[in-house]
Amino acid sequence: MNDPLANADETAPLFLRASGITKTYKEHRAVDNVTLEIDQGEVVSIIGPSGAGKSTFLRCINFLEMPTEGTVSIGKESVAVEPGSRPPSRGDLAAIRRSVGMVFQSFNLFPHLTALRNISLAQERVLERSREEADERSYQLLKRVGLEAKSKAYPGQCSGGQQQRIAIARALALDPLVMLFDEPTSALDPEVGAEVLSVMRELADEGMTAIVVTHEMAFARDVSDRMVVMVDGSVVEEGEPHKIMSDPSHERTRKFLSAVVGR
Repeated sequence: MNDPLANADETAPLFLRASGITKTYKEHRAVDNVTLEIDQGEVVSIIGPSGAGKSTFLRCINFLEMPTEGTVSIGKESVAVEPGSRPPSRGDLAAIRRSVGMVFQSFNLFPHLTALRNISLAQERVLERSREEADERSYQLLKRVGLEAKSKAYPGQCSGGQQQRIAIARALALDPLVMLFDEPTSALDPEVGAEVLSVMRELADEGMTAIVVTHEMAFARDVSDRMVVMVDGSVVEEGEPHKIMSDPSHERTRKFLSAVVGR
């Protein structure tokens, strides 16, 4: 059986570096010169108030949002954006995106396809796997997230938590070097969200490399290797999660944590 966390290229350096990422909208700097490096097998949680630029920064990493400036390097691939310069080529962007799996707040599943086909389709088109090979891998991943019984079900026949777990399996199916999670439980009630967080904990235990934008403070504290606090588009603090949670050094971190912890 294929390891859902295995990368096809065993020799590739498994790390991510986002350097000097800036994103502006007219006069507003949504992300302001943020640099973040992720080591292989590291899980980093990004926390902070709404509007801090967390999701925008995450989307700049795989160029769903084009940074105004900055460089993203994932494995052997690197793409730089400079103001006034020619934008990155479609081929360069495709190579970066191929290295990243992304799980969104909304599930973004195709409603007319079964859970199995939702996971298989991208494998066939991006990795050029045969339908038989893709479906076999998809079933393995559905089993991995506890949903093999839902392989023939359509998204509308699945709960929100089940749909999000299918979305995680779909992202893993492309063998990414890094997984990005953008508030994966924000659209779910706490009990259903706990199912998704449980899967993410297991993946982290198995060595998943990931960046997680989250308001789930217990997850960020207990599962993350490192915590990053963003406020007003900038990183104001980062370090060991338990230390930040118990003794934050920045006033904005203290204010945010006092508003969310124990809520």
